[in-house]
Amino acid sequence: MRLLTSNRRDTTQRITQRENRTYGIVSFDEDNAYPQRIYSLTNSAPTARTCVDTYSRFIGGSGFADVDFYQAIANSENQTMDKVLALVKKDLARFRGFALHINVNAAAKITEVFHVPFEHVRMASENRKNESGFDFATYADWSREKRNNIRTDLITWFHAFNLSVDAIAQQVESVGGWGQYKGQLLYVSLDEHSYPLASCDAVLESLYSEIQSDIRTTANLQNNFSAKTMMVHKGKFADDEDRDDFEQGLQEFIGPEGADIIVVDVEKDEEVPELIAINNNANDAVFEYTDTKITNKIIRNWLIPKVLLSVTDGSAGFFNQEQIRDATMYYNMVTIEERILLESVFRQIGQGFYQSINPSDNYAITPIEFKLSKADPPQSLVQLLNNQYITNDSKRNILTILYGVDAEDALKIFPQ
Repeated sequence: MRLLTSNRRDTTQRITQRENRTYGIVSFDEDNAYPQRIYSLTNSAPTARTCVDTYSRFIGGSGFADVDFYQAIANSENQTMDKVLALVKKDLARFRGFALHINVNAAAKITEVFHVPFEHVRMASENRKNESGFDFATYADWSREKRNNIRTDLITWFHAFNLSVDAIAQQVESVGGWGQYKGQLLYVSLDEHSYPLASCDAVLESLYSEIQSDIRTTANLQNNFSAKTMMVHKGKFADDEDRDDFEQGLQEFIGPEGADIIVVDVEKDEEVPELIAINNNANDAVFEYTDTKITNKIIRNWLIPKVLLSVTDGSAGFFNQEQIRDATMYYNMVTIEERILLESVFRQIGQGFYQSINPSDNYAITPIEFKLSKADPPQSLVQLLNNQYITNDSKRNILTILYGVDAEDALKIFPQ
């Protein structure tokens, strides 16, 4: 027996990367505005925004472990390395990529590091690379939100990050000397040598749906949750101005703050306006189910435990400290690769700086830590500490490492 199957749905490439000869770049999707759309979407969809913020917070952890490097001045704007990390982690969480502007000297040492908004960066086309040697271009308005055309004179071109003395000398010579040299751009993409797909790309439709759901809710509020009504005006308006005045008057009765009474003067009975209700067959239960489904899908995309987003199922009440601790440990594990990547990048920067800014050579990022309150210990802890087969030494470690009890207090509770 042969099974009949439905036609296969071909998958389409999420973003296209074609050469734009007008500007000498590789377009970031058809309209060259993919990251701008992602930025707008993740800020407009409430669940996505919370997820990106949470993802970002765990990527950056509690900052750099080494205090000297944490506080080291990164640039002429007096930003510290930890401030640069705070900016970078947001781009990595949202776009799965980030960019840094690196200034260097003739000795191939880094003198300054600036964060560059990821949505401002575009890769140079092959022709542009061959002609000028530039690898990247930055511009603040690729999506043309501020003006209708792109000002090519405001596009800034950069060579790729390379701390080789010979490479820097060649770059400087190609632009006509140090006076014209703009420095280098360190570009990181989690999709290797191409533009990265955003962290929300797989659930873009869900983000659109969540935004539309909020628009529907707002529309219901503005219309007092009433069905739409069509007013049939009988008779003729004297002119367009008379029509506009009438329609403007109706606006005063729309929305939660609208008046409850409307007075219409008519000369003849047949001129009395007719109101026709337009039934709304929408089922609120269906919308509630859909909203929940969308929210869950968005959260799963980032693998975030709901407890970290203050989301409950409505049946088990609020969550306890143990759940938060376990969820924190889990999401630290989920985001470990991103922290390792950032540590590697900042190690390159720190070791290449013109002065010593990290004597310990420790570029680790401290993961977020959640310690349980000393008051009202959970029953599981009580059972653990009463277990006669666990040594006092192990019990002290549990109290100090997991629950934040001072070492001296732990020693008093479980003497050696």
